[in-house]
Amino acid sequence: MDSLVTRAVIALAANAVALLLAALLLDGVRVKPLFFLLLVAVFTVISLLVTPTLTAFVKENAAPIASLAGLIAAFVALVITVLVSDSLRVTGLVSWVMATLIMWVAALIVQYISPLVVREREERRQQRGQPPA
Repeated sequence: MDSLVTRAVIALAANAVALLLAALLLDGVRVKPLFFLLLVAVFTVISLLVTPTLTAFVKENAAPIASLAGLIAAFVALVITVLVSDSLRVTGLVSWVMATLIMWVAALIVQYISPLVVREREERRQQRGQPPA
């Protein structure tokens, strides 16, 4: 449970930075500042639900594109977030492609950093003589 919370916190932080970068760098991405934190939470929850499901589906049914599952998941999560939230607007093909790439990079960061952070926390617990969470 502790590793799930850690992963969620890292995902929230990475997605916040990624959405902020997309909004600042891309003319076609608009975020309502008042609802930014809610938007990040919505995108993160959708992403955490869509990614494992889509990855499993792609690996089972379309093995040649399995390496693109994370990129596809980032796009799907972005589309769903735009559809269910009034706080994010993406217009134009270039903005969609670039925003997807930015969100995918955030997902990659989460994927590689989360295990490191969880392992570090477990090692510190063991050093203090506490049982793993």
